[in-house]
Amino acid sequence: MRLNVYQGAAVLVLLALSLAVQAKPATVDDYEMSAQEIAPNVYAVLTPSRDFPSAENLGWNANMAFVVTEEGVLVFDTGSSEVIGEAILRTIRTVTEAPIRWIVNSHSHGDHWLGNAAVAEDGTEILASARTRELIENDGLEWVRRFNDMTEGATGDSRVLPPNVTVSDNSARDFGGVRGEFYLSPHGHSPGDLVLWLPEQRVLLAGDVVYQGRIAGTFDADFQGWIALLEVLEALGAEVVVPGHGDVTEGEAVARQRAYFERLWAVVEEGFDEGLPDFEIAPRVREQMAEFETYYPDLQEGIGASVSHAYLQVEAAAF
Repeated sequence: MRLNVYQGAAVLVLLALSLAVQAKPATVDDYEMSAQEIAPNVYAVLTPSRDFPSAENLGWNANMAFVVTEEGVLVFDTGSSEVIGEAILRTIRTVTEAPIRWIVNSHSHGDHWLGNAAVAEDGTEILASARTRELIENDGLEWVRRFNDMTEGATGDSRVLPPNVTVSDNSARDFGGVRGEFYLSPHGHSPGDLVLWLPEQRVLLAGDVVYQGRIAGTFDADFQGWIALLEVLEALGAEVVVPGHGDVTEGEAVARQRAYFERLWAVVEEGFDEGLPDFEIAPRVREQMAEFETYYPDLQEGIGASVSHAYLQVEAAAF
């Protein structure tokens, strides 16, 4: 009996130690980041992860970019936590000591803005669509909690710093001598997507409107709105695209992402018209979209969720 008690106590101690380790927030030194110059004075900071925030990637699963201008630095997205934002800022400082004048938040999902509090300085403008600002103000603490759960405490208790300047329509602006053009969608990948086009550099900072190396997340998407935005972006003729997830890629990635969603919608719609449920349409989607696996290697495994999401929207459009 006493042996069993000791064994049980030992298990509890080990469990407590395990939980303590899991609950330890990451530090700046845990993130190995580097700035990749993709055009003159335009840099990308790319995560090697192709997954959701997790204990393994310490929450760092999304890309960001920055532009060094005559008047300071423009930062596009800031990562999944305040400590990731600190690591991003440290990476920027390997290139320039110029002040952080502007931050652009592409959308409201926490892996793209929870680093705001670490990157922003006094007077920094944080730009986003009005819908993104509203969602961050309303749901910001939930993103902190969610990522802490997903990463077993690695992302810590990030401060929520919402955007303070809203972009209400497609518009152009000068950023320290660099022209930037905003393209806005009411609802594409998520409500209030905002993309930044640098026409002189031919660089598109796409956020999650474009994916590379993994299939797109569609849990918060409007497929037809996403396709419409991609059609607009395709006409820009980008030479370099920084996706929200995956490697820096060529302009053809925009057309490819559009074709991917158009095919997905068409196959799901065909199955719906035949009276099939979503789970019977999924094998057909996998077969008819196999050509996209070169660019989205997880397609066969992961596209089932997108089939279900598309099915609901096809059904809604039919009535």
